[in-house]
Amino acid sequence: MARHNRYSRFVSGLKVVLPLAALGILSTLFLFSDPPDPDRALPYAEVDVAQLARELRLTEPRLAGVLPDGREVTLVARAAAPDFEETNVIVTDRIEGRIALSEDGFVLLDAGEGRIDVAGRIASLSGGVEAETTQGYRVVSDTMRLSLADLGMTTPEAVRIDGPGLRLEAGAMVLDGPGGAAVLSFTGGVRVLYEPVE
Repeated sequence: MARHNRYSRFVSGLKVVLPLAALGILSTLFLFSDPPDPDRALPYAEVDVAQLARELRLTEPRLAGVLPDGREVTLVARAAAPDFEETNVIVTDRIEGRIALSEDGFVLLDAGEGRIDVAGRIASLSGGVEAETTQGYRVVSDTMRLSLADLGMTTPEAVRIDGPGLRLEAGAMVLDGPGGAAVLSFTGGVRVLYEPVE
């Protein structure tokens, strides 16, 4: 019986001592802690929440289609948003593409930005455009316009083509015509340096 009373007194004493000890520890944390340093505060992003709510953006959208002759066209953008001034137009940021030329040949596209007219099936690329074929030819221009219906290609500004044994510079380029019968023409002061590849 005496042992039971001692145990009860011990538990009752702990009920008083432990909360007091916890209170003492907390008070020392607050009394001896350093004042907050604004220079060490966690960084936060300065974002306009209202603007984010207004913007409709897709991250890494993928547009894929097939030309009338069965060749595949794929365009992938880093981000895309609708153009509220023109209907059926998508504005893209950093766009890459792959266009099949044949069973084993294709063109890789890379542009800083683009505008895709979905209804007209036209992609207007800008911000520095590069197109490279599997045959080793590289086309560079500031802007390029692609017809996604028949794979017509136009560069209204200066264009440069480098390839095996070839360097060509022109004021503009037009690739037009159906499938394998497409005609490539250059205008605006054409300079060609050709060295036959052995």
